Amino acid sequence: MVDTAMRMETLLPRALSFESGSDCASLLGSLLTGVHLDRRQARILGWRGVRPSATVDPAWSFRMAGRDHVFGLLFLGETVNPTGDGLLGDFAVFVFPKTENPLLDRFPLEALRQALSEDYGRLVRDFSAHTEALAPFVCGRLRLEATLDGSGLGLVWEASARHRLVALDGIAATGPDGGHTWLVSPGDLECDVPQYSLGLPVFSLLAATAERLLQEPAAVALEYEPAPALGFRTGGAMEPLPGKGGHRVRLRAAFGRLRAKEGQGRRLSGLPGRYESNTPSTAPLPVLHVLTGFLGAGKTTFLRRWLDFLHGRERYTGVIQNEFGDVGLDALLLGDDARVEALDGGCVCCSLAESLRPGLERLMADMPAEQFILETTGLANPENVLGSLEELDDLVVPGLVVTVLDAVDLCRQPHVLNEPGILLAQVERADVLVVNKADAVAADALPGVLERVAAVNRRALLLMARRGATAFARLDAFYSAWLDRVDQTRLPSRQPRLRRLGQESPTHAAAGYAARTVNWESPVAREEIEAVLAGCGPGLRRAKGVVCLDGQGMRVVQYAAGRLSFEPAPARWEDGDRHGFLVLIGTGLQP
Repeated sequence: MVDTAMRMETLLPRALSFESGSDCASLLGSLLTGVHLDRRQARILGWRGVRPSATVDPAWSFRMAGRDHVFGLLFLGETVNPTGDGLLGDFAVFVFPKTENPLLDRFPLEALRQALSEDYGRLVRDFSAHTEALAPFVCGRLRLEATLDGSGLGLVWEASARHRLVALDGIAATGPDGGHTWLVSPGDLECDVPQYSLGLPVFSLLAATAERLLQEPAAVALEYEPAPALGFRTGGAMEPLPGKGGHRVRLRAAFGRLRAKEGQGRRLSGLPGRYESNTPSTAPLPVLHVLTGFLGAGKTTFLRRWLDFLHGRERYTGVIQNEFGDVGLDALLLGDDARVEALDGGCVCCSLAESLRPGLERLMADMPAEQFILETTGLANPENVLGSLEELDDLVVPGLVVTVLDAVDLCRQPHVLNEPGILLAQVERADVLVVNKADAVAADALPGVLERVAAVNRRALLLMARRGATAFARLDAFYSAWLDRVDQTRLPSRQPRLRRLGQESPTHAAAGYAARTVNWESPVAREEIEAVLAGCGPGLRRAKGVVCLDGQGMRVVQYAAGRLSFEPAPARWEDGDRHGFLVLIGTGLQP
């Protein structure tokens, strides 16, 4: 048998005792803390965030993968187990559905009233201070048993298969005219809550967490016992209803010495209702995709749409953004749901070892993602980036290279794909080519643009995008096929490159690109911004920033392919910060 006693010490590095009255709460807290020391494993198990809520008694609220509800665990107390050699801790399990969830119709009327109140979110966040008001959301009991010598641990989930209460006298509401309306007719069900199935994921997640930390599979057993159906009168008195009983279900997961307990029901082969992650616990290092594209192609807009697609499927993805210039704007435009590490003031294709490693380490410490996306500057050569990723093989595995192209610019300058330079390198080394702004060019011109792009790189997946939105399911299927591919050298980004003697990979430095920043301390007119852009000369390729525009407030400025646009600044841009800036990128700039 596995030496569970030694592993129990890793959960709670002190001896249990009868005196404290809350050692079981400490042990459960250590279970939650221990698994979150490895956030990647926590996500694989199904954890999606835990928040202590111990205003009165020890408690925790949390979310789980695949479930919309917020769950809560409240410590109720601790007793000595029947054999006198251990502790029994009781916890109430709460399930808080979202307000719009039809499941609420099956909860008691008081639960529905609370869920529709403006204070519902506040009460749930600090539910241990409002247990009386939130009692209708209790779905069962969790029991934790631990032997004093650390040789055994057990978890028991107990709940009604269906919690049904009959309103014997009915429940009436008084209308504005003094009349009565039946909310629940006499003899009808006031609630019909599937308590066992609602709370089962909580039990299975905790038991799977214990399996992971104790490095021992649980012995799982299931048993049923009859439970009477109950009705209640207007005054609150409860009455059993003959012939209408149900079942109370008890599910147990035991470790160490407690595995050998007899009379614990039918043995199961594993944990029912356990979350199954797409990522195995033995998965290799996370994948780092490289998102590139020339200046103004719409990479950040595309990235925002891509993240929405991934996060909607619970495949949370970290982002590293690298901007060319002293002021970073793109990270502000991604929204609040993305975890972004910004690397500003340089280009990772030139200084990857110095800047990307610490940024990746910070990001990986904050979120246990299975994949990351590096959004490079518009002047980054993916060939140089991929070459430098070999220095990071202890952190990540190189993934796909996705290049975003500007359909408007390719219509204005169809020859650019025939000229050596950064743009051509971005197309040649891409595994996925996304022709963005397809809605901004004439319909009869688009096929020619797509053919010119495909002629440069026929191995890549070619997609069209409108305002950054594309067929992400096709991109996802391409990525899945990439994961299964044995010979990944067939991808364009993995193809060996033969150069003539003395030929160098193109870089923005060799092409003479530089960044300049213009600052304003007061509101600025559109005409002044246009004058700055015109004064830069023909070498200006990209401009972006945030300014306080006369009469319109804070606005994001975007300039690319000869087009200037303004849009409202993100709400996170402080209203009191009225200064503005504009980053200009190009060659021979004289703003």
